Amino acid sequence: MKADDHSLGRDQYQTVHGAAIKLLDRSGSWGRFPTPVDDVLSAAKLTLAPISAFDETAVQRYIRHAGVEAGRFLKKALDKVLGIFDVHADVIHIDESVNNEKQTFLKLHETGHKEIPHQSRLYQWIQDCSKHLSPEAADLFEREANTFASIVLFQDDTFSNITAEYEFGIKVPIKYSKKFGASVYASIREYVRHNHRACAVIVLEPTEYNKTLGVCAKVRRVQCSSNFDAKFKTFAPPQMLTALDELSKLIPLGKARMSKPAGFGLLDDRGDTHEFIGEGFATPYNTFILIHAVTTLSSKIFIPSIE
Repeated sequence: MKADDHSLGRDQYQTVHGAAIKLLDRSGSWGRFPTPVDDVLSAAKLTLAPISAFDETAVQRYIRHAGVEAGRFLKKALDKVLGIFDVHADVIHIDESVNNEKQTFLKLHETGHKEIPHQSRLYQWIQDCSKHLSPEAADLFEREANTFASIVLFQDDTFSNITAEYEFGIKVPIKYSKKFGASVYASIREYVRHNHRACAVIVLEPTEYNKTLGVCAKVRRVQCSSNFDAKFKTFAPPQMLTALDELSKLIPLGKARMSKPAGFGLLDDRGDTHEFIGEGFATPYNTFILIHAVTTLSSKIFIPSIE
């Protein structure tokens, strides 16, 4: 399971949030849908590289100039990233082989590296002095840039305020992903992250069939609301869902893209059982299982959960 790629301390979040709000103000993006990424880049004084470093033609040109070994090193480096921020040129390179929604997020992520004050200063110093970020700092910077991109893309709490007006369900963030120009993946996570309910989304890799386990799917990531985190600290889905797990019944099967809502019980940290409702949505890339608490049923009564 992948680690949380947005987690920040309070002071870190406030710094990133302040930078994102300033850029939304400068670009005049508030209330414009989908979020005008071109205007955001212009306000940040950033441009897209006319020929991306990810373009095979550019790679071959670099190989001719720098040699085969250098070209192999470049290819290996590019395999690990989807976007690059060139500090000196104020240019960003985006892997155009990914879908448009992912490119949008990548553009805003790379913009974050420039707009978050301590990042831009440090990157300038690093490039000037041929230094490298420590792995810990690099990981923090990536989480900050992810958070920055989400704040700008979803116009701070605009997305959460709009979606809160509807009955809770997975169709809501899917519908509004198009309005904001975001991916379904980012939108469902944003929907849960800022929701007042005790809710969570379990993101699965594409389903597989195992002769022994039947239909199964690896757990890629879990996103929880703060309310859920407060009550269900011990919630820990398995690394892979199988037919033996309670939540497996929510995985859409065959050609179905959605599963019908279904109920189940989940124990909180005090041992009280809460009634939950869950539903699933499948894409070619991931399956999303959205769950939310309905009410507390009783105390100290065990109902099979996903543990």
